Amino acid sequence: MPHRTTPEGDNAAANAKPEFGLVVVYATFPSRDAALACAALLVESKLAGCVNVIPGMTSVYIWEGRTETADEAVLIAKVTRENADAATDFIVQHHAYSIPAVLVLPVTGGNPAYINWLRHGTTLA
Repeated sequence: MPHRTTPEGDNAAANAKPEFGLVVVYATFPSRDAALACAALLVESKLAGCVNVIPGMTSVYIWEGRTETADEAVLIAKVTRENADAATDFIVQHHAYSIPAVLVLPVTGGNPAYINWLRHGTTLA
């Protein structure tokens, strides 16, 4: 595989140091369509720089004393730490479940150019 080099200063975003303070918001939805609808709203409102939806996932859990199994979709939103609470509240408000699974996970590193690109896709860039 050829190695591509970028001359210093040729692409500022690719050469920039990352601005940390990103988190990943993980949530499950009853369907791919529900997850995609929420994902589009998160990106359009600039609460998230990028959202991935994984359509085929099965959850096993205890609900009201019974073991349940459900086919679900996973939403993974990349957001700034500053937007994490707003993104979490937004997902909960736009969710069909009475207690939606929403977790905020820290980002401790990654591709500096991608991290900067994510931050520029949010209102706090």
